[in-house]
Amino acid sequence: MHFPFLPLLAVISCLVCAESFSQENYSTELPENFAELSSDVQAVILEYVFFSEKANQVWGDDYEESSVRTFVKYLDDFHTRVYIDFDAGLIRVETQGSKTPVTSLRHAIAATLLTPADPSAVDLYTAADMGITGKPFLAGQVLDHDGKVIEYPWRANRFAEYLTDHKLKKSGARYWVNIPMVRSHRQKSAGRYRGLAQQAGDKYRVSVPLIMAIMETESSFNPFAVSHAGAYGLMQVMQSTAGKDVFQRIYRRHDKPGRNYLLNPANNIDTGTAYLSILRDVYLRDVQGWLKKEYCMIAAYNGGTGNLLKTFSSDRRQAIARINRMSADEVYQAIVRRHPKAESRNYLKKVTQFKRRYVSW
Repeated sequence: MHFPFLPLLAVISCLVCAESFSQENYSTELPENFAELSSDVQAVILEYVFFSEKANQVWGDDYEESSVRTFVKYLDDFHTRVYIDFDAGLIRVETQGSKTPVTSLRHAIAATLLTPADPSAVDLYTAADMGITGKPFLAGQVLDHDGKVIEYPWRANRFAEYLTDHKLKKSGARYWVNIPMVRSHRQKSAGRYRGLAQQAGDKYRVSVPLIMAIMETESSFNPFAVSHAGAYGLMQVMQSTAGKDVFQRIYRRHDKPGRNYLLNPANNIDTGTAYLSILRDVYLRDVQGWLKKEYCMIAAYNGGTGNLLKTFSSDRRQAIARINRMSADEVYQAIVRRHPKAESRNYLKKVTQFKRRYVSW
């Protein structure tokens, strides 16, 4: 069993009882019931322990791990690290304690710029090199010193050499280079997935601006996004909830999508959009008024239908009836003010705000 993208703490907390092994009390010590676990689960735990200990030996309190809106990859026996912040639009490549810091930085910079958008080509939980097959997922989001798009090794290596010659920073044993992404990096990244959103929107009769807005809110268009709760990809689809629902209701399958399936952008967007259609046509089918229904769909996508309806009443039927008596603006205000989850209150605000930019896109 191998989980190159799913944060291993999420895997472990799902597979091992919370009392003995949880994210809140985790250390690099093995859980008390380690010997009782299956060999597969033991392998997952040992992999994380090794990864965490090796990274901490080099970086200590500055240890970082990938998340929904960040990409973190260690190289050079954990002495070199790539950190991409998709919200801030900044790439930081740094090395600490490397025997050949400049050479290590150049290699890591070029590898970062050429990283493919194929999750199977990158293993975040080892210090192995990244693959360089296929079009880089950062193509167009970073320009070299001549203002050119970087898609080939010769240009990536040339830019890496320029950066270490002219932009290198140093503090003690740490060397680093900051690489700004272009101002329109989100739009550039969004453009990569517009066609897939259109296909899914047409297939499930879901607004393309809504799909794009949810993608931006969920992952900032980070194709490697994985949450500690175990949600995958651009639209942050959970295997056992939304993913399973889509497989059963749409594809008439009695299983759930796997990790690799959901990390594929086309599958992820299709599944996330299909789930929006299920929310519309099944769980919220009795809500009247397309705009009210869309507000409810957005909140339910984030916090579940049950929590959405609790905003209006503890009784499902009364909640639907109350929604239908309200105006669209009243429904929106109720959700952003009274939804049980603060995250869902803010989620509706963000998605509706982002959606406006894609209406005339």
